[in-house]
Amino acid sequence: MSASALLEPVSADHEKSKYEEMWRCDDYRKFSPGLHALEKLDLARLFRALGVRSILDAGCGSGKFMRRIIERHADEFTIRGFDIADNCLDPWFAGREAELLTTGNLWEPGALPAPNDAVVCTDVMEHIPTDRVPAVLGNLRSAATRCVFLGIALFPDAFGPKVLGAPLHLTVQPVDWWREQIAAAGLKMISGAVQRNPDETPMWLYLLCRAG
Repeated sequence: MSASALLEPVSADHEKSKYEEMWRCDDYRKFSPGLHALEKLDLARLFRALGVRSILDAGCGSGKFMRRIIERHADEFTIRGFDIADNCLDPWFAGREAELLTTGNLWEPGALPAPNDAVVCTDVMEHIPTDRVPAVLGNLRSAATRCVFLGIALFPDAFGPKVLGAPLHLTVQPVDWWREQIAAAGLKMISGAVQRNPDETPMWLYLLCRAG
């Protein structure tokens, strides 16, 4: 792909059709970074400490994070999802899509259901066109009353080139760049961590931020 092509505006309709195609691929559903973060970082404990009761999974994808909350923490939290593709959820959610999923574009003003005590956005921000990152972060902050949890991949993806012939990770940037963008959106970091490969290459940035 040429440098000029990378600079062309990315339309919401194009992104929607792209992810509708990706969610038809069974392999794309196998790993859930959101569920991984829930278990590895014990998000339930962190949310409990912040008085969270309602959660929005912004960019929920297959819904594995939502399913785990529903199955194990329904007495503590309510949860709903938001995604650009209406075929994203796993078959486990059949018949509950209207109840649990809102579809739309993360960078459109007012697109996210609100209010929510917490907004979770994992394996999403790196998929956003770079020029839309500030708008998405602003929407995440506006949709949360207490906190926003972000899990951001810092590496190019393999699925996009394999399935679509083009990358899915449109914004691959270092940790400091992301921290600057997040601070500029008015999100104040509570805690954070960087997951690295054995060779110390940064792979994931995890940040829990105060929304207010």
